[in-house]
Amino acid sequence: MKKQLANSAPLGLLGFGMTTILLNIHNMGFFPVSAVIISMGIFYEGIAQIIAGIIAFKRSNIFAATAFTSYGFF
Repeated sequence: MKKQLANSAPLGLLGFGMTTILLNIHNMGFFPVSAVIISMGIFYEGIAQIIAGIIAFKRSNIFAATAFTSYGFF
């Protein structure tokens, strides 16, 4: 029985979307940059994007692997 991996696109896209929303709320002036925004950017967006890229690579989805890992390391 072959081991299957889950689709990594929801994790990668959710990490991208949530970080974009948080930074836009900050840019509108609703709250200042705090440890919460920075930690969400590093851990939720950065590390989750890298993990999603690794899973996409293991599933032989090279485009998603390149997009998620490059944005995660950015």
